Amino acid sequence: MTGPGHRTLPANRCGEGTLVGMKAAQRRAVWAWFPLLWLVFLTYPVIGFFEHPRPAAQWALFWGITAGFVALYARVFFYRDPEHTTGWALAGWAYALVAYVLLWPVTGGGATAFLIYGGSIIGYQARVGAALWLAVLNVAVMLVPFWGGQYTLDDLAWLAPNMVFTLVAAYANHASFRRNIADARLVQVQAEKERLAADAERERIARDLHDLLGHTLSVIVLKSELAGKLAERDPARAAAEIREVERISREALSEVRSAVSGYRGSGLSAELARAKVALDTAGVTLTVTHALPALPAATEHTAAMLLREAVTNVVRHARAHEVTVTLTPQGRGWRLVIRDDGVGGTSPEGSGLTGMRERLRAIGGTLERDGTRGTTLTATLPGEDGGVAVTGLVTA
Repeated sequence: MTGPGHRTLPANRCGEGTLVGMKAAQRRAVWAWFPLLWLVFLTYPVIGFFEHPRPAAQWALFWGITAGFVALYARVFFYRDPEHTTGWALAGWAYALVAYVLLWPVTGGGATAFLIYGGSIIGYQARVGAALWLAVLNVAVMLVPFWGGQYTLDDLAWLAPNMVFTLVAAYANHASFRRNIADARLVQVQAEKERLAADAERERIARDLHDLLGHTLSVIVLKSELAGKLAERDPARAAAEIREVERISREALSEVRSAVSGYRGSGLSAELARAKVALDTAGVTLTVTHALPALPAATEHTAAMLLREAVTNVVRHARAHEVTVTLTPQGRGWRLVIRDDGVGGTSPEGSGLTGMRERLRAIGGTLERDGTRGTTLTATLPGEDGGVAVTGLVTA
């Protein structure tokens, strides 16, 4: 994000894998039930079946085959296992072909729907060549009734689109299968990267603590033992050793505080960088319209926590395309506005907003929400000298 009055945010990979996984999971959830819509084509064999009275044997045959097909169809589309998908796809294709052969004498042309389903199912495996060639075989089977005289050239008016659709479904479902596999692998890779990053961070912290405290604590132990031995023989020297232990301990405490401060990041700027990563991953544009002024430590920490909660809610609920952040001085305080263009509304507040209010109340602030044309939260934050700053934050 560049341009007059805009701040360029540094890249930050923190949490990106989780958000990529979240985005992929959300996309899969949206389309998870989509294959059920295609079962509407079973209407054609059902209509063909009810065109004439049927004996009990045909009832059992038709509904038994149809029920078995629906179960196998659900197994292929809803319980996909990348390690075993090919076998189920082949089984589904073969079952659909057998269903067509057995039900053609019962339902007539309506049984062609099973050949289309077979082409659709065979796409859900890793080999595009196998998917297309077996779909072509289904198309060839559709033409067999011409040789038996059951079809005339007039039947091509409805048969030709079905033939094309069978091939298209095979290729499209293969592409969808590959996308799902790629999404799953991406989530695994990102999760592994996060795990390795967390392990590396733990090792770094362990090294820092060892370097920082290992020698110091050893000196404190030695001097404490020496002071204990000298307490009766040389009280003055023992007292001197204890004072040295106190000095070393204070220095160690100061170093630990500095190290912990470094682990916590760099306040609002770091939180904005993390917000950019989160929003970019979710396909949301983040614009910061003014440079960030210096804030008191307590105010900056509270603003950063509010921003984190707000961005989390935008990613999860807002369905927004853009978030704008503005931080400007106002009186003895500041005005920070983060505005999304999402769904907004006045739905009941969840634990996130409640936590925001409690955090603000603890430092003497307040919080208001506006759900018009997106969602805007307006909070008051005390200034360094006890004045009140105005902070507006967006969530969804």
